Amino acid sequence: MSLNREKVAVTMTCFHAFPPSQDLGEQVIRLVEENITDLSMLSVPPSNHLYGIYHWALGIEVGLYISRIGRVASEPVELLLAVDDALAGEVVGFLLYSPVPSHPDACGVNYMAVKQSRRRQGIGSALMRMMIAKYPHAELTCSVNKVPFYQSIGFQVLDNHNTQVVMNTRSYSTTGKMAVLDVNPIYHSSEAKSLHSRLVQRWGLKAMKQAEKQLDRHVAQLERQAKVFVTSLGKIPQMPTE
Repeated sequence: MSLNREKVAVTMTCFHAFPPSQDLGEQVIRLVEENITDLSMLSVPPSNHLYGIYHWALGIEVGLYISRIGRVASEPVELLLAVDDALAGEVVGFLLYSPVPSHPDACGVNYMAVKQSRRRQGIGSALMRMMIAKYPHAELTCSVNKVPFYQSIGFQVLDNHNTQVVMNTRSYSTTGKMAVLDVNPIYHSSEAKSLHSRLVQRWGLKAMKQAEKQLDRHVAQLERQAKVFVTSLGKIPQMPTE
């Protein structure tokens, strides 16, 4: 699939049977690392001393998802890439999602990002619509400020979950289960502990403890914001009818 808007030539490619090339995969990881605050459920700001841990861990997580593409039929993962035709294969956007094996029309979005310099060119919308064409019963979670964008594509608000607003292309969630990567081993790995130790050495133990408290307050505020937003819409979670 190709996108041509305002002389922008972008090719959309789906990887479902095997992962992309190493070069494309590395470009996706770099795009993740450039958008940590947007992609992290905690929306960790760069000013927080813990940011480095999430910057490292989220890249690892997405890399593991990509490595699983086409490997286990019961735990499918698919990746849509938007590649600029004029810039020697530069990845300008990606959409990572997990189909629901028991429900062939359903999937859940893991992560999506578009290069900062290429936003407002229809790339994110095109990626989403390509996924929905294949899996019309799609679900995702997002921050409150992103709700209007997803509503413009056909998603509707269902509920809130932690810091996020739950949105679906239908009025209910699928009863099937998508495979979700357990990220606890990443954050409890020796690499994560080593990174945390280096941050303590750099900023000091007191500053790191303060960063944890600041992040806790930040997350609590986002949770309240999501709950208030969904409540203001009078939303009551719908039971599936499938």
